[in-house]
Amino acid sequence: MKKYIFLGLFLLWGISGFAQFYGRPPMRPAENRPQEADNQSEYFISGQVFDEKNEPMVAVSVRLLAAADSSLVAGTGTMTDDNGKFIIKNLKRGEYLVNISFLGYKGVYKPAKLLRVQPSVALGSIKMEPDAVLLGEAVVSAVVPPIVAKEDTLEYNADSYKTQPNAVVEDMFKKLPGVEVDEDGKITVQGKEVKKILIDGEEFFTDDPKIASKNLPANMVEKIQVVDRKSDEARFSGVDDGEEETVINLTVKKGMKQGWFGVAQAGGGTQMNEFDGMYEVNAMANRFVENNQYSVLGSLNNTNNQGATDLGASMFSGSSRMMTGGNRGTGSAGMLGGNFNVGNESKTLRIGGDVGYMGSDRYYKSRSEQQNFLTNDSSSFVNRNGENINRGHNFSMNFRMRWEIDTLTTLEFMPRFGFNKSHFENNSYSETMGGYRDSELADRDSVNDQRSLSQSDAHGYNLSGRLSFSRAFKSDPRRRLSFSFNYSTNRNEENGTSNDVLNFYRTGIRDSVRLQKDDNIRSGASYNARVTYVEPLSDHYYLNFVYQYRYNNSNSDAYTYNIDENGEYVELDSLGLPVADENYSNVSRSRYQTHRGEVSLRGVYTKMNFNVGINLEHQKRETRYLFGRNTANDITQNSLNFSPTLRLRYRITKHKNLRLNYHGNTSQPSARQLQATPDITNPLNIYIGNPDLKSEFSHRVWLRYNSYNVDTYQSFSIGIDGRATQNGIVEKTIYNPDGGRTRTPVNVNGEWNASLWVFYNMPFKRNKKFSFNTNTNFGYENEVGFVSLNHDETSVKNISRNYEISENLSLRYSSELFNASIGGNYSYSYVKNTMQTDNNQSTMNFGARAEVDWFLPCGVSIGTDCRYRGTSGYAEGYDQHRVMWNASVAYSFLEKKNATVRFKVYDILQQNTSIRRSVTSSYIQDQETNSLGSYCMLYFAYQFNTIGGKGGEGGGPRPGPRGPRGYGHF
Repeated sequence: MKKYIFLGLFLLWGISGFAQFYGRPPMRPAENRPQEADNQSEYFISGQVFDEKNEPMVAVSVRLLAAADSSLVAGTGTMTDDNGKFIIKNLKRGEYLVNISFLGYKGVYKPAKLLRVQPSVALGSIKMEPDAVLLGEAVVSAVVPPIVAKEDTLEYNADSYKTQPNAVVEDMFKKLPGVEVDEDGKITVQGKEVKKILIDGEEFFTDDPKIASKNLPANMVEKIQVVDRKSDEARFSGVDDGEEETVINLTVKKGMKQGWFGVAQAGGGTQMNEFDGMYEVNAMANRFVENNQYSVLGSLNNTNNQGATDLGASMFSGSSRMMTGGNRGTGSAGMLGGNFNVGNESKTLRIGGDVGYMGSDRYYKSRSEQQNFLTNDSSSFVNRNGENINRGHNFSMNFRMRWEIDTLTTLEFMPRFGFNKSHFENNSYSETMGGYRDSELADRDSVNDQRSLSQSDAHGYNLSGRLSFSRAFKSDPRRRLSFSFNYSTNRNEENGTSNDVLNFYRTGIRDSVRLQKDDNIRSGASYNARVTYVEPLSDHYYLNFVYQYRYNNSNSDAYTYNIDENGEYVELDSLGLPVADENYSNVSRSRYQTHRGEVSLRGVYTKMNFNVGINLEHQKRETRYLFGRNTANDITQNSLNFSPTLRLRYRITKHKNLRLNYHGNTSQPSARQLQATPDITNPLNIYIGNPDLKSEFSHRVWLRYNSYNVDTYQSFSIGIDGRATQNGIVEKTIYNPDGGRTRTPVNVNGEWNASLWVFYNMPFKRNKKFSFNTNTNFGYENEVGFVSLNHDETSVKNISRNYEISENLSLRYSSELFNASIGGNYSYSYVKNTMQTDNNQSTMNFGARAEVDWFLPCGVSIGTDCRYRGTSGYAEGYDQHRVMWNASVAYSFLEKKNATVRFKVYDILQQNTSIRRSVTSSYIQDQETNSLGSYCMLYFAYQFNTIGGKGGEGGGPRPGPRGPRGYGHF
C-alpha cells in the first residue's frame, strides 16, 4: 500500500515522468545484437547527471547504443528528471554504451554490461563538463519541448509561451494550445473546467482558481501541468469513486524557492470615450523555501479584474432580482488574502490554509431576444431590457491538515468557513409579442409587457469540513480501512421589495400593479459518513467495499407581504403585525437520507489498471409545508436504485495511454419538481410540480487517448464523450391566454449528447521555434420538450437536435527576442426542430487573431494583439463583426531589470461587445451585455527578490543546465 500512497502523491504534484525515444534502428547482424534474457523486465541501467558545480541537470538526453556497432537501441531514449536521475528498463542481456548529451556540454559515453548474474548497472554520479566552444555563444539554451503529454498530465513549458512584463498567469493561459479562458475568467482545457490551481502540488486558495490565475505573476512559473485526478475521497482511501476533477499545477522556478519574491504594481489611466478615471493597484509577496509556501496578495481596480470568484453571488443565485455576469458589465473590485503550506522535513505532517476577502460593485446593462417555439408554426418573442447593480462582500477561511502518524496510519482534517453580504437592484422591462420568425416587427402583435423595479439585501454564512482517517493493516499493508466524515451547516437571509406593473393586451387587463415585500430565510445542515475497506486477493487483484450514509435537512421560510405605494403593509393582524400573502409565501421543512453500498474489483498491472463494480442506493425524501398554497400537500418519496461502474486505464508505452470510463448515476427530483400546487410568484412564468415524477438515470461513457513523441515533440490527444438519460426530467410548457406560460416537469426518454475532440501539437523543428496546433471538436445534443397553446390542447413533443463543429488553428514562432502567433477559429451550429421544421436555424462564429511580443536587448518590450470576431445567423441586431486591438510598450530598468514602466491601450478601435446565444428544446435566446470600453493605462511595477547574487534577469535563476532558460523579467 505504501507504493500506492507514493503514486497518489506523484499524481497530485504532477511531477514529470520519464520520456521515451521513438524511432526504428537500422538492422544489424544477429551476432552483434544483445541476447534475449530469461526475464527481460529484470535488466535495467540507471544513473544521475550533475554539472560542473555538482548541481543536478534536468532534461539531459540519455540514449543507449549497442557496443558492437554503436547503433541506436530502439525504444530506449529518455531524459533526466528534476533530480538529474534516469533509468532505462526492459533491456536484454548484452553490452551497451550509454550516451549522455546536453547542449553546451561535452558528450559522455559510459560502458554497461548486463549479464544473467548482473541484471542491473548503476552508473552512479556522472559529471558533465562545459564545452568551451559552445559556451562562447551568447546564451546556452536547453532544448525543452513546449508540450509534453504523459498519462493523466498535459505539461506546458512556460518559457515557450512568453508574456509581456506585468503579465499574470491568466495571460499565459490564453496563449496555451487547448486552453480557453472566457470573459468570466473560467478556465477550460479540452472542454473540461479547471476547478483548482495548485502551486508545486499544494492547494492555493482552495477551490477558487481565479485567485491564482488573476494575481500570480506569469514569470514565476516554470511548468503548467494540467492533471485529471481523482476526488479527495478516492485519493485518500484508495477506492475510486468515479469522480474526477481537472486541476492545473504550476511549478515554481527553482531560483525563486530560496527567499521572498513578489511584485507591486500601480497604474492609472482614462477611458477613451467618456474620460472616466481608470485605476489598478495590486501587490503580491511569496516565500517558497524547500517545501514551505507563504503568500500574501491584494488588489484594487475598476478594470473588470475581480481577482476572485464572487461567492456572495453564488450563494444568493436563487434570487429573482439578481444578475451575474463575471467580467461582463463594469465596476470596481478589491481583494486581500493570504495562503500558506508548511510541514516537517519528512513530509509526514503538512498543514495549509488560506484566508481572503473580496468586495465588488458592478453595473450590468443587457438586452435580449428570446424566440419561443409554438405548435402552429408560429412563435412568441420576448424582448427584454434591464439594468442591475450588484454589490458584494465575501470573507472565507480554509484549513488543511494531513498527518501521516506512522507508515500505516494517515489523518486528514479540512474545515471551511465563509460569510457573504450582498445588495442587488434591478430595473427591467420585458415585452412579449406574437408572430413568425421572419416577420417584421410591425407585423407582430403585442401580447403582454412587464416593468419591474426591485431591490434586496442578503447575508449568510456556511461552515463545513471533512475529517478522514485511514489505517493499513500491519499483516498486509495493502489491506486498508478508511473512514471519512463530512459536515456542513449554512444560513442565508434575504429581504427586499418589488414593484411590478403588468399589461395583458389579449385579455384587456391593463396596469395591473403588484407591490410586495419579501422576507426569506434559508438554513440547513448535512453530514455524510463513508467507510471503505480494501482487501487484497492476490498480487494484482483487490476487492473494494464502500458504505455511505448521507443526511440532509433544509428549512425554507419565504414570506411575501403586500404593501402600498408608501411601503406600508396592506394587511395587519390583531396584534398589528403584517400578514403574509399565502399565494406567494412558502414555509417548508425537508429531510433527505441515503444509504449507499458499493462492491468493486480492482486489477493492477504494469500496463493496465481496471475497476469494475456496482452501486446500490436507497433514498428517502420527506417534505412538510407549514404555510402557503402547498400546506397539507406533504411529500414522502422512497426509491431504490443501482448503477454499474467501469474504469480502465491502459499504458501502451511510456508516452501512449488509453483510458475508458463508464459511470451510471441516479438523480432524484427536487421538492419543487414534486409539488403539484402552482407557484404564481411570477404570473408570466407559473410553475406546477409533478408528484408522479420518477428518478432519472444517466449513463456516461468517455474514452481518452494520449500520445507524445519525445524525439519530435509531437503531442496528440483524442477523446470521445457520451451521455444518455433514462426517465430524464424535462419541462412541458403551456402558453396561457394572457401570453404567460405554465411549466411542468415530466419524465421522458431520448435525451442524449455526444462529443469528439482532437488536439494535435507539432513543432516544425526540434529547436521548437515554430509550432503548429490544431484543436477540433464535434458535438451533438438531443433535447426533448413539450409545448401546447392552452391547457385543453394535447402537448406536442419537440425534439431539438443541435449539431456543432468547431476548429481552432494556430501557428507560433518563439525565440529569446521575438514571439509571434497567428490563428483562426470557426464554429458552425445547426439546430433542427421536429415541431417547427421551418424554424431550423444555423449560426456561425468565426474569427482570426494575431499576437506579437518583441523583447529588445535594451530593456524595451513591445506587445500587441488583434482579434477579429464575427457571427452570422443570430437574431436581427445581434450579429456582430468586431476587431479587438490591444497594444503596449514597456521599459525595464535598474541593475536586474526589476522595475518596469508600461503603457497599454485596451480596445483601440472601441468595438468591444458581449453577445451570447442559448439554445433549448423550447426556445432560442440571444443576449448582449455591456462591456468595459476602450481605455489607456500607465503602469509602474517593481519586482523584488531576496535571493541575492543568484538572480538572473528579473531575479530569476542563473543561466545554466538546471531546466529551461530565458526566464525573462516582470
